[in-house]
Amino acid sequence: MTNPKDILVITTSSAEGLKIKKHLKPVSAHIVAGTNLFSDFLGGLTDVFGGRSNSYQKQLSSLYNEAVEVIKLRAHEIGGNCIIGLNIDMDEISGKGKSMFMLTAIGTAVIIEKEEKLNLISNIDEKFENVGVERINSLRQRKNIIENAKNGLLHYDNETWTFITSNQVEEIFPFLLETFTRLIDNSKSMEHDFNIFNKNFLSYVDSLEEEKKIKLLYDKIESEANHNIAVYLSEVIKELNLFNYDKSLILLKNSDFKKQKIGLKIATFDKPFYNKEDVNDLNQIKNYISSAFKERGEITSKKQLLSSKEKDVWNCECGNKSVEIGEYCGTCYKDINGFEKNEFKPNNVIKYIEQKIELINEYLK
Repeated sequence: MTNPKDILVITTSSAEGLKIKKHLKPVSAHIVAGTNLFSDFLGGLTDVFGGRSNSYQKQLSSLYNEAVEVIKLRAHEIGGNCIIGLNIDMDEISGKGKSMFMLTAIGTAVIIEKEEKLNLISNIDEKFENVGVERINSLRQRKNIIENAKNGLLHYDNETWTFITSNQVEEIFPFLLETFTRLIDNSKSMEHDFNIFNKNFLSYVDSLEEEKKIKLLYDKIESEANHNIAVYLSEVIKELNLFNYDKSLILLKNSDFKKQKIGLKIATFDKPFYNKEDVNDLNQIKNYISSAFKERGEITSKKQLLSSKEKDVWNCECGNKSVEIGEYCGTCYKDINGFEKNEFKPNNVIKYIEQKIELINEYLK
């Protein structure tokens, strides 16, 4: 399923190479803003130069972009991967001495063939006969940001976060994590600063193309030595509904038991939408979990006090011996399968997946 941000939007009803498989239905978005949003424009035009107001133009662009993102989401919700015939109007609503602006975007959600869609999207390396100064300045700023991030000199203020998010600067992903490692490690004691970072980081990751963000997050979890970073990235996957069958299975098969545990937790996360293929994938994950997670402790017998009878106990891999069956080790606080009390356990994950499959099947044809 296409990510909402990757949905193609065009103002015409057709385009060269565009093959529409199915017309769905009209979709719309309505953005309402108070007139105070344009106070600089209405109250003196303080930044007007050459007959134009920079602030007014920025606010209009912001509203336009917001409307496009909302209408993309509307199309995504009904299974579309393209919007044709986009039209945007702005009207002023007045009443009782107050006025507001309403921007309305409307278009038709359709399904186009994936291969054709890819051909319509401009490559960032495409060469042009002419190039605007804004594009040049943006590229210069991008290169400076990447270089400063590599050298640990980048200052992550609001302007930087806005730029790397709106321009999808994926190159600085690893440097972001390096810079904020201490904050992630101490998220509880530095809660305020962590929350600010987390909000910005989620927006940044979510702005990237679907396949790119899945690859960046899962591959980093697989290779990351810092367990806190790996766990944090798994929470990002959960927040953005980025469950991926193939990547999750790779983590479940990792030789590092800590990585396997993260893969087990991710197996309970969601995707934005499900289909019959997803049901098959979930069944395969469930079957793998049931066969892969075996007892790590050794079951043995021990004589009971003041009795000749023996009872079963287990020896923990940490070295602690004779732990009661069904109890946690008193040294490492893990059960016979190597899990602590607050961790996702294989049996519980299997039950959760079975329930999810049952719920999905109630809606699928």
